[in-house]
Amino acid sequence: MWTGALLLLLVAGAAAGAGIRQAPPAADCATWQACREDVEVALASEAFERAHDLAWRAVQKGPKDDPALMFLLARAQSLAGRPQDALVMVRRLAERGIATEAVTHPDLARMRSLAGWADVEALLAGAGTTAAAVGSSVPPAVPSPAAPPAPVPAPTPATPAPAAAGRDALVIETASLTEDVLRFAVDRFVPAGLAYDGVSRRFVMGDQLGRKLRVVGEGLDHAVDLVRAESAGFLDVRALAIDPRRGDLWVATSDPTGLSGTLHRIQLISGRPLQTLSLEAAPDRPTHPVDLAIADSGAVFVLERDGRLLRARAGATSTETVLTVPVTSPALSLTLAPGDAVAYVSHAAGLLRVELGRGTTAEVTSSAGLPLTSLERLRVHRDGFVALQHDPAGDDRLLRLELSRNGRGVRRVTAYDVRVVAGSSPTALAVAGDEVSLVAAGSHAPGEAGASPSALGSPAELVVRRFRLR
Repeated sequence: MWTGALLLLLVAGAAAGAGIRQAPPAADCATWQACREDVEVALASEAFERAHDLAWRAVQKGPKDDPALMFLLARAQSLAGRPQDALVMVRRLAERGIATEAVTHPDLARMRSLAGWADVEALLAGAGTTAAAVGSSVPPAVPSPAAPPAPVPAPTPATPAPAAAGRDALVIETASLTEDVLRFAVDRFVPAGLAYDGVSRRFVMGDQLGRKLRVVGEGLDHAVDLVRAESAGFLDVRALAIDPRRGDLWVATSDPTGLSGTLHRIQLISGRPLQTLSLEAAPDRPTHPVDLAIADSGAVFVLERDGRLLRARAGATSTETVLTVPVTSPALSLTLAPGDAVAYVSHAAGLLRVELGRGTTAEVTSSAGLPLTSLERLRVHRDGFVALQHDPAGDDRLLRLELSRNGRGVRRVTAYDVRVVAGSSPTALAVAGDEVSLVAAGSHAPGEAGASPSALGSPAELVVRRFRLR
Protein backbone atom coordinates (compact mmCIF):
# COMPACT_ATOMS: atom_id res chain seq x y z
CA MET A 1 0.00 0.00 0.00
CA TRP A 2 2.75 2.50 1.02
CA THR A 3 4.80 1.46 -1.99
CA GLY A 4 1.89 2.31 -4.32
CA ALA A 5 1.26 5.67 -2.67
CA LEU A 6 4.97 6.52 -2.86
CA LEU A 7 5.02 5.60 -6.53
CA LEU A 8 2.05 7.93 -7.23
CA LEU A 9 3.81 10.78 -5.43
CA LEU A 10 6.98 10.22 -7.43
CA VAL A 11 5.05 10.17 -10.72
CA ALA A 12 3.21 13.37 -9.78
CA GLY A 13 6.47 15.06 -8.81
CA ALA A 14 8.15 14.00 -12.04
CA ALA A 15 5.25 15.35 -14.06
CA ALA A 16 5.41 18.69 -12.27
CA GLY A 17 9.16 18.86 -12.77
CA ALA A 18 8.76 18.21 -16.48
CA GLY A 19 6.34 21.13 -16.80
CA ILE A 20 3.21 18.99 -17.34
CA ARG A 21 0.12 20.90 -16.32
CA GLN A 22 -3.44 19.81 -15.82
CA ALA A 23 -5.86 20.80 -18.56
CA PRO A 24 -7.63 24.07 -17.79
CA PRO A 25 -11.24 23.78 -16.65
CA ALA A 26 -13.94 24.09 -19.27
CA ALA A 27 -14.98 27.64 -20.08
CA ASP A 28 -18.35 27.63 -18.39
CA CYS A 29 -20.01 29.38 -15.49
CA ALA A 30 -23.32 29.26 -13.67
CA THR A 31 -24.54 32.79 -14.45
CA TRP A 32 -23.62 35.56 -16.83
CA GLN A 33 -22.46 37.67 -13.88
CA ALA A 34 -20.06 34.89 -12.86
CA CYS A 35 -18.87 34.59 -16.46
CA ARG A 36 -18.18 38.33 -16.58
CA GLU A 37 -16.11 38.21 -13.41
CA ASP A 38 -14.18 35.16 -14.63
CA VAL A 39 -13.35 36.98 -17.87
CA GLU A 40 -11.63 39.79 -15.98
CA VAL A 41 -9.67 37.26 -13.92
CA ALA A 42 -8.60 35.43 -17.08
CA LEU A 43 -7.57 38.68 -18.79
CA ALA A 44 -5.54 39.74 -15.77
CA SER A 45 -3.66 36.42 -15.85
CA GLU A 46 -3.22 36.68 -19.65
CA ALA A 47 -5.26 33.51 -20.25
CA PHE A 48 -6.71 35.14 -23.35
CA GLU A 49 -8.18 32.04 -24.99
CA ARG A 50 -10.07 31.16 -21.84
CA ALA A 51 -11.18 34.77 -21.46
CA HIS A 52 -12.54 34.65 -25.00
CA ASP A 53 -14.58 31.51 -24.35
CA LEU A 54 -15.92 32.87 -21.06
CA ALA A 55 -16.86 36.18 -22.66
CA TRP A 56 -18.80 34.35 -25.34
CA ARG A 57 -20.63 32.38 -22.65
CA ALA A 58 -21.46 35.64 -20.86
CA VAL A 59 -23.01 37.02 -24.05
CA GLN A 60 -25.02 33.83 -24.52
CA LYS A 61 -26.27 33.73 -20.93
CA GLY A 62 -26.73 37.45 -20.35
CA PRO A 63 -29.39 39.94 -21.46
CA LYS A 64 -29.90 39.98 -25.20
CA ASP A 65 -27.57 42.41 -27.03
CA ASP A 66 -26.19 43.79 -23.75
CA PRO A 67 -23.66 46.53 -24.72
CA ALA A 68 -21.27 45.95 -21.80
CA LEU A 69 -21.07 42.21 -22.43
CA MET A 70 -20.57 42.75 -26.17
CA PHE A 71 -17.76 45.20 -25.47
CA LEU A 72 -16.20 42.72 -23.05
CA LEU A 73 -16.31 40.08 -25.78
CA ALA A 74 -14.64 42.48 -28.22
CA ARG A 75 -11.77 43.04 -25.76
CA ALA A 76 -11.28 39.29 -25.33
CA GLN A 77 -11.49 38.69 -29.07
CA SER A 78 -8.76 41.23 -29.79
CA LEU A 79 -6.41 39.87 -27.11
CA ALA A 80 -7.06 36.26 -28.19
CA GLY A 81 -5.87 36.99 -31.71
CA ARG A 82 -9.26 37.63 -33.31
CA PRO A 83 -9.15 41.38 -34.01
CA GLN A 84 -11.46 41.04 -37.02
CA ASP A 85 -14.21 39.62 -34.80
CA ALA A 86 -13.61 42.43 -32.31
CA LEU A 87 -14.03 44.99 -35.08
CA VAL A 88 -17.36 43.43 -36.08
CA MET A 89 -18.58 43.57 -32.47
CA VAL A 90 -17.55 47.22 -31.95
CA ARG A 91 -19.18 48.13 -35.27
CA ARG A 92 -22.45 46.57 -34.14
CA LEU A 93 -22.42 48.74 -31.02
CA ALA A 94 -21.56 51.88 -32.99
CA GLU A 95 -24.37 51.25 -35.47
CA ARG A 96 -26.80 51.16 -32.53
CA GLY A 97 -25.59 54.59 -31.42
CA ILE A 98 -23.56 53.22 -28.51
CA ALA A 99 -20.13 54.74 -27.92
CA THR A 100 -17.40 52.65 -26.32
CA GLU A 101 -13.83 53.05 -25.17
CA ALA A 102 -12.69 51.27 -28.33
CA VAL A 103 -10.75 54.35 -29.48
CA THR A 104 -8.43 54.27 -26.47
CA HIS A 105 -8.81 50.95 -24.67
CA PRO A 106 -5.41 49.13 -24.61
CA ASP A 107 -7.02 45.70 -25.03
CA LEU A 108 -8.20 46.73 -28.52
CA ALA A 109 -4.88 47.97 -29.88
CA ARG A 110 -4.62 45.06 -32.31
CA MET A 111 -8.14 45.71 -33.58
CA ARG A 112 -7.33 49.37 -34.24
CA SER A 113 -4.49 48.32 -36.57
CA LEU A 114 -6.96 46.80 -39.06
CA ALA A 115 -7.76 48.51 -42.33
CA GLY A 116 -11.49 48.69 -41.51
CA TRP A 117 -10.97 50.54 -38.23
CA ALA A 118 -11.20 54.02 -39.78
CA ASP A 119 -14.81 53.44 -40.85
CA VAL A 120 -15.80 52.13 -37.43
CA GLU A 121 -14.03 55.02 -35.69
CA ALA A 122 -16.08 57.43 -37.80
CA LEU A 123 -19.27 55.67 -36.65
CA LEU A 124 -18.17 55.94 -33.03
CA ALA A 125 -17.65 59.67 -33.41
CA GLY A 126 -21.40 60.09 -33.87
CA ALA A 127 -22.45 57.64 -31.16
CA GLY A 128 -23.90 58.82 -27.87
CA THR A 129 -24.49 56.31 -25.08
CA THR A 130 -21.30 54.94 -23.46
CA ALA A 131 -20.58 51.33 -22.58
CA ALA A 132 -17.25 51.95 -20.95
CA ALA A 133 -16.38 48.62 -19.36
CA VAL A 134 -17.79 45.51 -17.80
CA GLY A 135 -19.40 46.36 -14.48
CA SER A 136 -20.15 49.96 -15.39
CA SER A 137 -23.64 51.32 -15.31
CA VAL A 138 -24.80 51.13 -18.88
CA PRO A 139 -28.13 52.66 -19.86
CA PRO A 140 -30.26 50.81 -22.36
CA ALA A 141 -29.16 51.01 -25.94
CA VAL A 142 -30.71 53.88 -27.88
CA PRO A 143 -31.30 52.66 -31.41
CA SER A 144 -30.42 55.05 -34.17
CA PRO A 145 -33.32 56.25 -36.31
CA ALA A 146 -34.22 53.61 -38.83
CA ALA A 147 -33.53 54.46 -42.43
CA PRO A 148 -36.59 54.57 -44.67
CA PRO A 149 -37.14 51.25 -46.39
CA ALA A 150 -35.81 50.95 -49.90
CA PRO A 151 -38.49 51.00 -52.57
CA VAL A 152 -39.53 47.51 -53.54
CA PRO A 153 -40.55 46.95 -57.15
CA ALA A 154 -44.18 45.95 -57.46
CA PRO A 155 -44.66 42.30 -58.38
CA THR A 156 -45.84 41.51 -61.83
CA PRO A 157 -49.41 40.29 -62.05
CA ALA A 158 -49.95 36.76 -60.84
CA THR A 159 -49.86 34.19 -63.59
CA PRO A 160 -51.89 31.13 -62.61
CA ALA A 161 -50.62 27.85 -63.98
CA PRO A 162 -52.89 25.31 -65.60
CA ALA A 163 -54.43 23.47 -62.68
CA ALA A 164 -57.63 21.83 -61.64
CA ALA A 165 -60.26 24.22 -60.31
CA GLY A 166 -60.90 24.29 -56.60
CA ARG A 167 -59.52 25.57 -53.32
CA ASP A 168 -56.24 23.59 -53.54
CA ALA A 169 -55.40 24.44 -57.15
CA LEU A 170 -51.75 25.39 -57.61
CA VAL A 171 -51.05 29.09 -58.11
CA ILE A 172 -47.78 30.19 -59.72
CA GLU A 173 -46.82 33.86 -59.74
CA THR A 174 -43.72 35.85 -60.56
CA ALA A 175 -42.29 38.68 -58.46
CA SER A 176 -39.40 41.10 -58.44
CA LEU A 177 -36.91 41.46 -55.61
CA THR A 178 -34.55 44.21 -54.56
CA GLU A 179 -30.99 42.89 -54.62
CA ASP A 180 -28.03 43.84 -52.46
CA VAL A 181 -24.66 42.83 -53.92
CA LEU A 182 -21.74 42.44 -51.50
CA ARG A 183 -18.25 42.18 -52.97
CA PHE A 184 -15.17 40.87 -51.21
CA ALA A 185 -11.55 40.33 -52.15
CA VAL A 186 -10.75 36.61 -52.05
CA ASP A 187 -8.60 33.96 -53.66
CA ARG A 188 -10.11 31.53 -56.14
CA PHE A 189 -12.12 28.74 -54.51
CA VAL A 190 -15.07 26.40 -55.06
CA PRO A 191 -18.02 27.32 -52.78
CA ALA A 192 -19.33 24.47 -50.63
CA GLY A 193 -22.04 25.65 -48.27
CA LEU A 194 -23.08 29.09 -47.04
CA ALA A 195 -24.49 30.22 -43.70
CA TYR A 196 -25.22 33.60 -42.13
CA ASP A 197 -24.52 34.29 -38.46
CA GLY A 198 -26.96 36.96 -37.28
CA VAL A 199 -25.04 37.51 -34.02
CA SER A 200 -21.71 38.51 -35.57
CA ARG A 201 -23.28 39.53 -38.92
CA ARG A 202 -20.87 37.39 -40.88
CA PHE A 203 -21.20 34.99 -43.77
CA VAL A 204 -19.48 31.63 -43.36
CA MET A 205 -18.51 29.83 -46.56
CA GLY A 206 -16.98 26.45 -47.21
CA ASP A 207 -13.95 26.24 -49.50
CA GLN A 208 -14.32 22.73 -50.90
CA LEU A 209 -10.90 22.11 -52.41
CA GLY A 210 -9.02 24.46 -50.08
CA ARG A 211 -10.41 22.39 -47.18
CA LYS A 212 -11.18 25.39 -44.99
CA LEU A 213 -13.91 27.80 -43.95
CA ARG A 214 -13.89 31.49 -44.76
CA VAL A 215 -15.82 34.38 -43.25
CA VAL A 216 -16.78 37.78 -44.60
CA GLY A 217 -18.35 40.40 -42.38
CA GLU A 218 -20.85 43.07 -43.33
CA GLY A 219 -19.09 46.38 -43.81
CA LEU A 220 -15.78 44.71 -44.64
CA ASP A 221 -14.18 44.26 -48.04
CA HIS A 222 -12.28 40.99 -47.82
CA ALA A 223 -12.65 37.39 -46.73
CA VAL A 224 -10.52 35.79 -44.02
CA ASP A 225 -9.94 32.18 -43.03
CA LEU A 226 -11.93 30.99 -40.01
CA VAL A 227 -10.50 27.48 -39.70
CA ARG A 228 -8.25 25.33 -41.88
CA ALA A 229 -7.66 21.63 -42.39
CA GLU A 230 -4.39 21.83 -40.46
CA SER A 231 -6.24 22.51 -37.19
CA ALA A 232 -9.63 20.91 -37.84
CA GLY A 233 -8.65 17.84 -39.89
CA PHE A 234 -10.98 18.73 -42.76
CA LEU A 235 -11.23 16.66 -45.90
CA ASP A 236 -12.97 18.27 -48.91
CA VAL A 237 -15.71 20.50 -47.48
CA ARG A 238 -19.18 19.39 -48.62
CA ALA A 239 -21.81 21.13 -46.46
CA LEU A 240 -22.18 23.30 -43.36
CA ALA A 241 -24.88 24.68 -41.07
CA ILE A 242 -25.09 26.88 -37.97
CA ASP A 243 -26.74 25.81 -34.72
CA PRO A 244 -27.93 29.23 -33.48
CA ARG A 245 -29.15 27.91 -30.13
CA ARG A 246 -25.76 26.56 -29.09
CA GLY A 247 -23.36 28.76 -31.03
CA ASP A 248 -21.83 25.86 -32.96
CA LEU A 249 -20.99 25.40 -36.62
CA TRP A 250 -21.26 21.91 -38.11
CA VAL A 251 -19.29 20.89 -41.21
CA ALA A 252 -19.45 17.69 -43.27
CA THR A 253 -16.32 16.71 -45.21
CA SER A 254 -15.16 13.70 -47.22
CA ASP A 255 -12.32 12.69 -49.51
CA PRO A 256 -12.93 12.40 -53.28
CA THR A 257 -13.06 8.58 -53.15
CA GLY A 258 -15.71 8.50 -50.43
CA LEU A 259 -13.68 6.07 -48.35
CA SER A 260 -13.37 8.57 -45.51
CA GLY A 261 -15.80 11.16 -44.18
CA THR A 262 -16.03 13.34 -41.08
CA LEU A 263 -18.53 15.54 -39.26
CA HIS A 264 -16.97 18.46 -37.39
CA ARG A 265 -18.29 20.69 -34.61
CA ILE A 266 -16.65 24.11 -34.63
CA GLN A 267 -17.02 27.02 -32.21
CA LEU A 268 -18.73 29.56 -34.43
CA ILE A 269 -17.38 32.75 -32.94
CA SER A 270 -13.73 31.66 -32.87
CA GLY A 271 -13.36 28.80 -35.35
CA ARG A 272 -11.92 26.53 -32.66
CA PRO A 273 -12.43 22.79 -33.43
CA LEU A 274 -14.49 21.13 -30.69
CA GLN A 275 -15.35 17.63 -31.92
CA THR A 276 -14.90 15.27 -34.87
CA LEU A 277 -17.16 12.31 -35.67
CA SER A 278 -16.62 9.74 -38.42
CA LEU A 279 -19.19 9.21 -41.14
CA GLU A 280 -19.92 5.58 -42.01
CA ALA A 281 -17.99 4.51 -45.11
CA ALA A 282 -17.06 1.23 -46.79
CA PRO A 283 -15.68 0.25 -50.21
CA ASP A 284 -19.12 -0.97 -51.27
CA ARG A 285 -20.91 2.05 -49.76
CA PRO A 286 -18.75 5.19 -49.82
CA THR A 287 -19.68 8.40 -48.04
CA HIS A 288 -20.59 11.42 -50.16
CA PRO A 289 -22.35 13.96 -47.90
CA VAL A 290 -24.35 16.55 -49.84
CA ASP A 291 -26.20 18.50 -47.13
CA LEU A 292 -26.87 18.68 -43.41
CA ALA A 293 -29.51 20.11 -41.07
CA ILE A 294 -29.68 20.74 -37.31
CA ALA A 295 -32.71 19.87 -35.20
CA ASP A 296 -34.00 21.98 -32.32
CA SER A 297 -32.86 19.17 -30.00
CA GLY A 298 -29.26 19.62 -31.18
CA ALA A 299 -29.21 16.44 -33.27
CA VAL A 300 -27.38 16.82 -36.59
CA PHE A 301 -28.68 15.08 -39.72
CA VAL A 302 -26.40 14.42 -42.70
CA LEU A 303 -27.78 13.51 -46.13
CA GLU A 304 -25.67 11.21 -48.28
CA ARG A 305 -25.79 11.25 -52.06
CA ASP A 306 -27.22 7.71 -52.12
CA GLY A 307 -30.16 8.75 -49.90
CA ARG A 308 -28.83 7.58 -46.55
CA LEU A 309 -29.82 9.85 -43.68
CA LEU A 310 -27.28 9.85 -40.85
CA ARG A 311 -27.78 11.35 -37.40
CA ALA A 312 -25.49 12.48 -34.61
CA ARG A 313 -27.54 12.95 -31.46
CA ALA A 314 -26.67 15.81 -29.13
CA GLY A 315 -23.63 14.74 -27.11
CA ALA A 316 -23.01 11.61 -29.20
CA THR A 317 -19.53 10.48 -30.19
CA SER A 318 -20.57 8.73 -33.41
CA THR A 319 -23.15 8.91 -36.18
CA GLU A 320 -25.90 6.41 -36.90
CA THR A 321 -27.95 5.62 -40.00
CA VAL A 322 -31.58 6.58 -39.42
CA LEU A 323 -32.95 5.33 -42.74
CA THR A 324 -32.28 5.29 -46.47
CA VAL A 325 -34.57 7.57 -48.44
CA PRO A 326 -35.70 5.84 -51.67
CA VAL A 327 -34.35 8.39 -54.16
CA THR A 328 -34.29 7.44 -57.83
CA SER A 329 -31.44 9.85 -58.59
CA PRO A 330 -28.64 11.34 -56.50
CA ALA A 331 -29.92 13.19 -53.44
CA LEU A 332 -29.40 16.96 -53.55
CA SER A 333 -30.62 18.74 -50.42
CA LEU A 334 -32.09 18.27 -46.94
CA THR A 335 -34.15 20.44 -44.61
CA LEU A 336 -36.11 19.82 -41.41
CA ALA A 337 -39.65 21.03 -40.82
CA PRO A 338 -40.32 22.83 -37.51
CA GLY A 339 -40.72 20.28 -34.73
CA ASP A 340 -38.03 17.96 -36.08
CA ALA A 341 -40.44 15.13 -36.81
CA VAL A 342 -40.39 15.58 -40.58
CA ALA A 343 -37.57 16.04 -43.08
CA TYR A 344 -37.72 16.93 -46.75
CA VAL A 345 -35.21 15.50 -49.23
CA SER A 346 -34.84 16.68 -52.81
CA HIS A 347 -33.32 14.77 -55.71
CA ALA A 348 -33.18 15.29 -59.44
CA ALA A 349 -36.49 13.48 -59.99
CA GLY A 350 -38.59 15.05 -57.23
CA LEU A 351 -39.14 16.00 -53.58
CA LEU A 352 -39.81 13.55 -50.72
CA ARG A 353 -41.40 14.03 -47.30
CA VAL A 354 -39.82 11.82 -44.63
CA GLU A 355 -41.44 11.04 -41.27
CA LEU A 356 -38.37 10.46 -39.10
CA GLY A 357 -40.14 8.62 -36.29
CA ARG A 358 -41.90 6.09 -38.52
CA GLY A 359 -39.24 5.97 -41.22
CA THR A 360 -41.85 6.43 -43.95
CA THR A 361 -41.55 8.55 -47.08
CA ALA A 362 -44.02 10.07 -49.50
CA GLU A 363 -43.64 12.14 -52.64
CA VAL A 364 -44.54 15.82 -52.35
CA THR A 365 -46.90 16.66 -55.19
CA SER A 366 -47.95 19.74 -57.12
CA SER A 367 -50.27 20.41 -59.99
CA ALA A 368 -49.04 20.13 -63.54
CA GLY A 369 -47.81 23.74 -63.51
CA LEU A 370 -44.57 23.00 -61.65
CA PRO A 371 -42.40 19.89 -61.56
CA LEU A 372 -40.61 19.63 -58.20
CA THR A 373 -37.40 18.39 -59.79
CA SER A 374 -33.72 19.34 -59.37
CA LEU A 375 -34.19 21.48 -56.25
CA GLU A 376 -30.48 21.93 -55.57
CA ARG A 377 -30.95 23.85 -52.35
CA LEU A 378 -33.96 23.62 -50.04
CA ARG A 379 -34.33 25.74 -46.89
CA VAL A 380 -37.30 26.25 -44.54
CA HIS A 381 -39.04 29.61 -44.76
CA ARG A 382 -42.29 30.32 -42.87
CA ASP A 383 -44.87 27.71 -43.95
CA GLY A 384 -42.82 26.33 -46.80
CA PHE A 385 -39.40 26.55 -48.40
CA VAL A 386 -37.04 28.72 -50.33
CA ALA A 387 -35.51 26.62 -53.08
CA LEU A 388 -33.08 26.98 -55.94
CA GLN A 389 -34.19 24.93 -58.92
CA HIS A 390 -31.56 23.85 -61.42
CA ASP A 391 -32.41 24.00 -65.10
CA PRO A 392 -29.86 22.07 -67.22
CA ALA A 393 -31.01 24.00 -70.30
CA GLY A 394 -30.59 27.51 -68.82
CA ASP A 395 -30.22 29.62 -65.71
CA ASP A 396 -31.27 28.36 -62.29
CA ARG A 397 -34.22 30.09 -60.62
CA LEU A 398 -35.11 31.10 -57.07
CA LEU A 399 -38.49 29.84 -55.82
CA ARG A 400 -40.64 30.10 -52.74
CA LEU A 401 -42.85 27.05 -52.18
CA GLU A 402 -45.87 27.19 -49.86
CA LEU A 403 -46.98 23.80 -48.58
CA SER A 404 -50.51 22.51 -48.18
CA ARG A 405 -51.85 22.05 -44.66
CA ASN A 406 -50.79 18.39 -44.48
CA GLY A 407 -47.30 19.15 -45.79
CA ARG A 408 -47.64 16.68 -48.66
CA GLY A 409 -48.28 19.10 -51.50
CA VAL A 410 -47.30 22.51 -52.83
CA ARG A 411 -50.21 24.93 -53.15
CA ARG A 412 -48.46 28.14 -54.21
CA VAL A 413 -45.19 28.97 -55.94
CA THR A 414 -43.50 32.34 -56.27
CA ALA A 415 -40.84 32.46 -58.96
CA TYR A 416 -38.50 35.42 -58.38
CA ASP A 417 -36.78 37.23 -61.21
CA VAL A 418 -33.36 36.26 -59.89
CA ARG A 419 -30.95 35.05 -62.55
CA VAL A 420 -28.44 32.46 -61.37
CA VAL A 421 -26.02 31.30 -64.04
CA ALA A 422 -25.56 27.54 -63.74
CA GLY A 423 -21.98 26.82 -62.75
CA SER A 424 -19.82 23.74 -62.41
CA SER A 425 -20.67 23.45 -58.69
CA PRO A 426 -24.07 23.80 -56.94
CA THR A 427 -25.01 27.24 -55.68
CA ALA A 428 -24.61 27.80 -51.94
CA LEU A 429 -27.75 29.30 -50.43
CA ALA A 430 -28.61 30.52 -46.92
CA VAL A 431 -31.90 31.73 -45.42
CA ALA A 432 -32.01 33.87 -42.27
CA GLY A 433 -35.50 35.14 -41.47
CA ASP A 434 -36.74 36.78 -44.66
CA GLU A 435 -33.26 37.33 -46.06
CA VAL A 436 -31.90 34.98 -48.73
CA SER A 437 -28.21 34.98 -49.65
CA LEU A 438 -26.49 32.99 -52.35
CA VAL A 439 -23.06 32.56 -53.86
CA ALA A 440 -22.06 30.39 -56.79
CA ALA A 441 -19.38 30.08 -59.41
CA GLY A 442 -20.82 32.00 -62.31
CA SER A 443 -23.56 33.97 -60.52
CA HIS A 444 -23.82 37.66 -61.19
CA ALA A 445 -26.10 40.55 -60.45
CA PRO A 446 -28.63 42.05 -62.86
CA GLY A 447 -26.93 44.45 -65.23
CA GLU A 448 -23.75 42.37 -65.36
CA ALA A 449 -24.69 40.71 -68.62
CA GLY A 450 -21.08 40.41 -69.66
CA ALA A 451 -20.06 38.40 -66.62
CA SER A 452 -18.69 35.02 -67.56
CA PRO A 453 -19.51 31.80 -65.70
CA SER A 454 -16.05 31.93 -64.13
CA ALA A 455 -16.29 35.54 -62.95
CA LEU A 456 -16.94 34.61 -59.34
CA GLY A 457 -14.06 32.18 -59.31
CA SER A 458 -11.53 34.88 -60.24
CA PRO A 459 -8.65 35.45 -57.85
CA ALA A 460 -9.80 39.00 -57.10
CA GLU A 461 -13.47 39.05 -56.13
CA LEU A 462 -16.25 37.18 -54.39
CA VAL A 463 -19.86 38.24 -54.85
CA VAL A 464 -22.58 37.48 -52.29
CA ARG A 465 -26.08 38.28 -53.53
CA ARG A 466 -28.70 39.04 -50.90
CA PHE A 467 -32.47 39.47 -51.25
CA ARG A 468 -35.26 40.26 -48.80
CA LEU A 469 -38.48 38.37 -49.37
CA ARG A 470 -41.81 40.09 -48.81
